[in-house]
Amino acid sequence: MPRTVLILAGGVASPEEARFASSQADFILAADGGFLLAQRAGLAVDLLLGDLDSLPFLPPAGLPVLRVPREKDATDLELALDHAVALGAQRILVVGAFGARLDHTLANANLLAKYDVPIVLFHAGARLYLVVDGVEIQGNVGDLVSLLPLTDEARGVTTFGLRYTLHEDVLLRASTRGVSNEVVATPFGVRVRAGKLLLIHIPQGGGQPCGSFGC
Repeated sequence: MPRTVLILAGGVASPEEARFASSQADFILAADGGFLLAQRAGLAVDLLLGDLDSLPFLPPAGLPVLRVPREKDATDLELALDHAVALGAQRILVVGAFGARLDHTLANANLLAKYDVPIVLFHAGARLYLVVDGVEIQGNVGDLVSLLPLTDEARGVTTFGLRYTLHEDVLLRASTRGVSNEVVATPFGVRVRAGKLLLIHIPQGGGQPCGSFGC
């Protein structure tokens, strides 16, 4: 049973970010076009999952493949996340969740509300954390942080280490109240009693951001 599963998806991502994420994982799952990212990063994949419509070639011989129909009711990334959960992953890292297609980007962000396992998305140096109970992050003063509810309401929201503080507050999905906060002390983080949040951490300096359930 893998402790940390890295999912490589077919969105915009750098080989360097994929390699960094892979250093924290003990199982690598490529979701369809994410296999091309794995190749660019020089990473060995444990499983290729998808309808394979994004690959210009047949999968290498010997590579385990879980092929799904092209016409389906879920994206390859959602199926990959479901499979990681079924494997018993204690945390999931995702590289390449966002890309040029706005519909896929929005759908993949909203998709996180489906899960209860800690998930971290890597994108262009930023980290996006699925917050079910809470998360603590080692960052730097001046980093930008946004809290976006993934459920209609997030209740009992308490922050620490941020310029604009919340204490047992309510954040609504149909509101921008949690957008554009700033780190004033580290570690920083958030706790939530009911509902789910997406914490977006955008470092303003060097170094890799690292949270209590993944970097």
